[in-house]
Amino acid sequence: MIDVPDAFARLERPEYTGENRCLPCTVVNVAIAFVLAVGIGIAGSALVGALAFACCLLLVYLRGYLIPGTPTLTRRYLPNRVLSWFGKADTPKPERRPTIETADLEDAIETLSTADVVRSAANGDGLRLTNDFQERWTDRLPTGSAVESPADAVASLVDADEIDSYDEATVELDGTKRFRWESDAALAADVAADRELRTRLDGWETLEPADRRDVLTGLRLLRERCPACDGRLETRRERVEHCCRRPRVALESDCETCGRSIAALAVGESNPLLEWVPTEDAVA
Repeated sequence: MIDVPDAFARLERPEYTGENRCLPCTVVNVAIAFVLAVGIGIAGSALVGALAFACCLLLVYLRGYLIPGTPTLTRRYLPNRVLSWFGKADTPKPERRPTIETADLEDAIETLSTADVVRSAANGDGLRLTNDFQERWTDRLPTGSAVESPADAVASLVDADEIDSYDEATVELDGTKRFRWESDAALAADVAADRELRTRLDGWETLEPADRRDVLTGLRLLRERCPACDGRLETRRERVEHCCRRPRVALESDCETCGRSIAALAVGESNPLLEWVPTEDAVA
């Protein structure tokens, strides 16, 4: 028996619906649905056309668009003159980009907001990625779940004379120190985000590798879709008690579809990263 609520949940694209819905794009997609329904009605029957229109409207409601890839394709291929009709034209970036001078997660929020990377949630609960950064980050992800060469891919993320890969998500630096990501998808996400941040922030390349990784981990926790399969990500918070040291908060983000871990770490209860992650779906 089909689980209708679960089926609808899998179709939903929260990054293009709700507070993120683009009204002009929705109007265009509804118009496309109407034209298709009329064509089906003429070729078949009015009832079939009406059913087709209803199905199209349901897709637009759940996903924000009707034609797959519409948000990215329109931005990539339509000229600015056409995009300007819907208020989506690319505007020239200011000559002076915001400069990130510290990886302190609390101070970094203002810089990342100025660079159009993150924004405060409408309800004030945590941060959200901006639509523009989400789309461009996703565009930079490699085809498939993993980067072709982990050692080459992480060269821009770390400072080392020699980098060797052990598996699809682990590298060794100068034969002494290992860096490990939660999964191949997590590594691919960091590499793609790093490349996009270099176009938005001055000073990003000069930050210490560990500091850059802290920011990239925070951004991964804000993703809503899996970088490998585009499935829905579930982010959880859990307070962990210890008998001999202070309690910590475990943060985990896993894909509900492919099961990949996108982020997993434990931080102190006063860590600024906790202010990034929404608490509305937290598991206590």
